[in-house]
Amino acid sequence: MSGLEEQVRTYIAENFVLAADAGSLRGDASLTRGGIVDSVGVVELIHFLETHFGMEIADEDLVPENIDTIDNIVRYVGTKRTSDTAPTVLHDDARV
Repeated sequence: MSGLEEQVRTYIAENFVLAADAGSLRGDASLTRGGIVDSVGVVELIHFLETHFGMEIADEDLVPENIDTIDNIVRYVGTKRTSDTAPTVLHDDARV
């Protein structure tokens, strides 16, 4: 388990109903369909991800493929953090 996954699992365990079972929750289990996180919980989860990992999640990224499972969250946050720290390449040439 990566440090990122552990932090997400800890947050879920401390803030949502399943508390003690967060470690045994399958990474591909739906947090919303499984009743672990409701609509308000999704907002709280987004806030945690943005503040804890110092990132901004665009509205168009708020889709189940990014935030409905622990595996999706870990993948999305990992990718987002990597792309946010990558150097921005600016091109003066309009053809690029």
